[in-house]
Amino acid sequence: MLHDILHHLSPAQRWSHAKLLAHLAAADGKVGRDELAFFEQRLGASLLSPERKVQLRESLIETPGLEECMEGMDGRAVKLALRDACLMALADRDISDIEKLKLIGIANRIGMSEKQVNDLIEWVVKGYHWMQEGYDLLAIDV
Repeated sequence: MLHDILHHLSPAQRWSHAKLLAHLAAADGKVGRDELAFFEQRLGASLLSPERKVQLRESLIETPGLEECMEGMDGRAVKLALRDACLMALADRDISDIEKLKLIGIANRIGMSEKQVNDLIEWVVKGYHWMQEGYDLLAIDV
């Protein structure tokens, strides 16, 4: 696994982080297989209890409101959630207008600009190209 600091957040922050990801995963009305796989990866990294993970999976169906998701989150936790939401939104190699507007809205709440969200999306695209290079080196069709 690549280096991450999600586990450095408090349990309450990790819970809110995961709820925010669930909210964003369902933003466009559908959770694709690639998005679900990414969501599950982040649940693993969250180090939350199995019971909490079940609740979070259920929140993909009955999505909590944005205010509820962000309750108690500090700027660092929101930024990590924004990063992970960008990765998740692009897991299917496409970001919908609704997903992008939600990302910008969340960024604006913590003083980040639309340009910063676009830069983050560009970073994600570069990362996916880097991952593709690994598949290419191994001659694995994706």
